[in-house]
Amino acid sequence: MRLPFPDVDRPKQAAKYLVRAATNLKLSDVHEALARVLGYRDWHDLSGSCHHHRPTQPGDPCLDDALNIILSIADALGLPYAEVQHAVSKARLLRETPWSLDEQMTLRASIWRRRLFGRAAPGKPGTVVKDKAYGSNTPAYLRRAGRPTYLLFDSGLGERADFEVVTPRSALSDFVPSRLWLPYGVWRLKDGSEVIFSRDYFPMWGISEDRVQRLAPWLWIKGIIDQSHFRKEGGGGWTSSSAREMAIDRLAAHRIVELPKLTDVMPHLFEADVDSMEDGVRRLYAAGRRDTAYPSYAELNKRVLG
Repeated sequence: MRLPFPDVDRPKQAAKYLVRAATNLKLSDVHEALARVLGYRDWHDLSGSCHHHRPTQPGDPCLDDALNIILSIADALGLPYAEVQHAVSKARLLRETPWSLDEQMTLRASIWRRRLFGRAAPGKPGTVVKDKAYGSNTPAYLRRAGRPTYLLFDSGLGERADFEVVTPRSALSDFVPSRLWLPYGVWRLKDGSEVIFSRDYFPMWGISEDRVQRLAPWLWIKGIIDQSHFRKEGGGGWTSSSAREMAIDRLAAHRIVELPKLTDVMPHLFEADVDSMEDGVRRLYAAGRRDTAYPSYAELNKRVLG
């Protein structure tokens, strides 16, 4: 499938984001790989096919096509799929309007199913099961089967008796746990910046002078002068409808539609000896590329990294 572009601006922007996500890739190499994934012989072919007006072609790729493109770019460049999804989204590579937050989560959950979990099956980690405890009948990811059975709920890690967990005959829908993306509160800093943080008090988004920056969860935020929680302001629990609505509204106010880096911890939550979110963040830090250019208000969180 060859994707048409009215000009080369969005592919160029995507290539720049992809290079920033890499440690050893040249921009020219990214150009060539990106062009081939998008259906062209090379970058010259892509550039020559562009026109000032959008060609009369089928509409923007559906999410399934977008999923295949993201994974193909990741494979071609040897980059983490999460970084590729972010780069493609920020550059508006596949459509002029941004994906919604729900669409971002659909893409990420689909990537996990394809690349991390595989086909669901009884007793298989990553299978979405039903938690029957207390009559809840709510979905959760199976982390480890046994007595007890370890689960990843929408709200975080937990455990159940084996008889309280049921594997449905028909596979349930995958999801991105709220624990990994839904803000819990906001820190206000001395320099006027704000940091949106997670339920586990990991930084998610830094906001200063209209600039929004994804923050690594292994950072320690300095200069906090005030802390507010959506739970307290909105009433009810952390994932209650009122608190959830306030948190999502805060993201929308800053035009945040991508997923935070904290969602990248998901694969590590299914590894052996990972029993907390901190364990997962520690594994993520050890496994991945680590930015060395932190905001002035941040440093490595030595407590988390141990």
